Amino acid sequence: MKYLIAVLLITSFYFVSISQETSPFPMGKSSLLWKIEGNGIKKGSYLFGTMHLIEKENFIFPDKLEKLFKKSDVLVMELPGLPNQMEAMKYITLSKGSFFDYFTPKQTDTIIRWAQDELKMSEEKFRSTMTKMKPFVVVQMATQLHFMGKTESYEMTFDRMAREEQKKILGLETVAEQMAIFDNLTDEQQTEMVMSGIRNMKESIDLTKTMQELYVRQNVDSLYLMIHEEGGVLSEEQQNFLDERNLNWIPKINDIIADKKAFIAVGAGHLGGPNGVIRLLQKEGYTLTPVEL
Repeated sequence: MKYLIAVLLITSFYFVSISQETSPFPMGKSSLLWKIEGNGIKKGSYLFGTMHLIEKENFIFPDKLEKLFKKSDVLVMELPGLPNQMEAMKYITLSKGSFFDYFTPKQTDTIIRWAQDELKMSEEKFRSTMTKMKPFVVVQMATQLHFMGKTESYEMTFDRMAREEQKKILGLETVAEQMAIFDNLTDEQQTEMVMSGIRNMKESIDLTKTMQELYVRQNVDSLYLMIHEEGGVLSEEQQNFLDERNLNWIPKINDIIADKKAFIAVGAGHLGGPNGVIRLLQKEGYTLTPVEL
């Protein structure tokens, strides 16, 4: 799932931060891995951009990355570890009503025909499976089924390694905060997300593959631009989906790296762009240097 909160900056901090120099946009030199130094921190930390859904042939995990991870004191991810199944179900199921309440009879017929053709689910099974699910789940499920057995997971890999190394795992937000991105959409936006996903499933799969190609080229500004220019509901909600979450993370990152050598792994879409984590940390006064992988 695409994981998906505003922060109020005090006036004095704002005027300090805007005076700092940031990398030009788009960057001439880019990477998925950045070293964080300066601004009075005692230990250098690392920032790494992941991709939540990535095929095995595009999974970048060289020995160099593993060694830097092992030298860190703590692992920092979007979430403080992987939620268990019971916890996850709490956030993807409706507290009242039904999945089908969001759609007209005609739209429901379209969804069921699509589920029969693409998901190989009978109408009875689809209705029983989806009736209490939030609308976004059907699109996520279809994408995951398409790539089933073909993917790796950075989050699961880092989580496993941290536990093996007995490293503490810290999170920049909670599952509830991530899910609020979808919960705060209007009913109409949620309906359109599903219907657009169904109408354009092939384009969505192609888009995912194109994003993986950009990821392999390690161009974080291009990834940001692709999300920004993609269109659709999440592009319309970009300020919440990316920018405000990035702003929320900065004070937490400041506190963590002040006295710890942290390995920070978040979605690569959060790294690039004018309000991406790289430039926000540079505004704080840190020096961020791309590390070749």
